[in-house]
Order: sequence, then structure tokens, then C-alpha cells
Amino acid sequence: MNWKILNVSIPVKNLKDSKEFYNKLLNNNLEDKLFYKNFFENYNEDIFLGMGGFGIRLYIPKQDLEFNGTIQSRRTYITLVIEDFDLVLRKLNEKNIKFIHNKDNDFEKIMVQEPSLNLIQLIKSNKVLDENYKKFIDNSNWYIHHMNLESLDVRESVSFISEFLDLKEGKWNAPKNKGDFSIDPRELSIFPMSSLNKGLHIIKPDDGFGFRNNFAHNPSIAGHPAFTVKDVKKVMDTLGQSKILFSNAEIYAMPKFHQIYLYDLNANMLEINQEV
Repeated sequence: MNWKILNVSIPVKNLKDSKEFYNKLLNNNLEDKLFYKNFFENYNEDIFLGMGGFGIRLYIPKQDLEFNGTIQSRRTYITLVIEDFDLVLRKLNEKNIKFIHNKDNDFEKIMVQEPSLNLIQLIKSNKVLDENYKKFIDNSNWYIHHMNLESLDVRESVSFISEFLDLKEGKWNAPKNKGDFSIDPRELSIFPMSSLNKGLHIIKPDDGFGFRNNFAHNPSIAGHPAFTVKDVKKVMDTLGQSKILFSNAEIYAMPKFHQIYLYDLNANMLEINQEV
């Protein structure tokens, strides 16, 4: 099935400070003030960095007890655009899987949690989104390369996503100088959109991951979005000047991709990478 990453929603404490942080980090010059609202309810204060619904939504979580009939995530979550939306809807209904289904302003959406409770939003593909994607890629200095989801049972999560979201599992493509981590499909899996490990990553939390690879950060814990930029060394210079701690992983997990890890202002794990 054809699909693509539309956006990621990242929980933050302060919108103004977080906007400044991400704009500087990604050399971002795009802000969507209206269109992205087609995909989100008006429950949270939020802003959107990107255009045409593609990009990063920063939002302030509310008290869970304030919600009635909807759901929020305290972790970063992903929104996917999928072509076979009606098939996914039918499968979820047939197996009595709990989900939220809405249609607003000609955009149809599903909110569902996979077995490890990662929230995933699905949007029905259309020509408008296809056109918006091309415009975003042409005008942006960055894009979302993948979303990494933590799973306590990788095969259970993979089975759910394969069966109900109709995505096809692939095989991890590792570099020759692979770091010290497992690519056993019981511990790491991928739903690829390309041969460059772009897509959806499912990983079992590994408490020794950072230690074994000499990182200050552990990218296997709590999940993270990964953003591809044009110059990762420039990002590292910016982080160094701002005295923000980061782990320079270099090329260790994906061929031809230089990766670094850091936390944002709200302790959300982030990956920045560049194809080299």
C-alpha cells in the first residue's frame, strides 16, 4: 500500500520557546497557520511548522480528566497518509478494534493505538495532499525521515500494523560499520517507504544501547521522530554554540546517513540526520 508521513505531533510546555528552538534547529522558514487544523481537534493549544499539513505540530497537552470521547498522547505521535483507508476502516471494524473515526472538511481520519499503546493517526489520501507534499519538499529545508516507536513486544506491534494498517514489513538495511545494537526482527523492525530506511521503525527498549555505543542518549527508549536536513554539521555547530548536549552517532545504523541525537526543551528525544 502507498503511504507517506504527513506530520508528527510533539508535546511541549511552551509554544513560543519550542517554536524558536525547532526553527533554529531545522533552519525552518515555514509555518502553517490554518490548513493543518483539518487533521486535529481544537482541544489543545498548538502551532504548526511546515506547510500544507506536512511538518511538525507542537501542542500543549491538557489534563487527561478534561477529555471526553477523544484521546491525547504524552509522547510524540505520527500521522500517516494512506491510500487504502477504507480497507483499514473495514478491518478495524471487523475485529472490533477500538478507534476514533471522524470526517471534517473533506478529510477523513482514524485515531488508533497499536498494542504498545503508541498513538497513530491515519488520514485518507487525496490529490490535495499529494500536491501539498510536493510543495513542502520543494520549499522546506528538512523533512521527516522516520518515526521510531518503542514497543515492549516488537512482533506483536508489527503484526497489528501489518494486519490492520495494511503496511508491509521490510528488512533493516544496516551499514558495514554497524553500531552495537540488534537487528533481530524480534527487537527491531521497519515498515519502509524506501530503501533508505525511511518510514516507521519499531524497536524494543534496550537499556544498554547508549552505553554500548558511547552515546549520551538512548534512542531506543520512548520513541523519537527523525528529521533529515541539508547540513547536519551546521546543526551540530548550532547545538554546540547553544551548549545543548547531543550524541554524534555518525554513520552507524543506516547506510550513508550521518545521525545525531538530542533532547528538545521538553526532554523529547529527537534524531537529526543527513544523507552523505
